Amino acid sequence: RLGGVPILVAQDDADWLARTDPAVQTWKTDLQILPGITLTQPGGHFPGSTVAHWAAGAQGRGVLLSGDTIFANPDRTSVSFMRSYPNRIPLSGTVVQRIADHVSRFEFDRLYNNFRGTVAVGARAAVRRSAERHAAWARGDFDHLT
Repeated sequence: RLGGVPILVAQDDADWLARTDPAVQTWKTDLQILPGITLTQPGGHFPGSTVAHWAAGAQGRGVLLSGDTIFANPDRTSVSFMRSYPNRIPLSGTVVQRIADHVSRFEFDRLYNNFRGTVAVGARAAVRRSAERHAAWARGDFDHLT
C-alpha cells in the first residue's frame, strides 16, 4: 500500500488496468495535482496519454514533462510524435497537430521526456514547428524529395 496516496489513471486508459483498487482514481479533464502542476491528456501514444505542466519550472518560463507523448530528439531543438516508438509507427498529421494544439495552451520553455531527452529552450515553439513538419511529411508535401 502507498499510505492512501491516490493512483491517478487517465479515464481513457482505465481499461488497461488488470485490477481495481480503492486508491485508483480516474480523471478526464485537466487536473491540478499540486499548486502550479497540472496533468493534461493530449492523447496520441494512447488515448489517455498524459503530460504534466509545471508552471514555475525553468525559472518561471514553464516546463512540460512529456513522457513518451512528445519525444525530444537528439538535436534538442525538435521533437517527434509516434504511436509506437519500438515499432516505428507514426501518428497521423491530424493527431500530431491536435497534440501540439493541446499542449500549446500552456506556457513552457523547456521539455523533458521519459528517456532523458530535453529541449532546453524554446520547447513550445519546437513542438509547434515539429508538429507542422510531421504533418507536412505525412501529407506527402515532400514526396518529391524522396
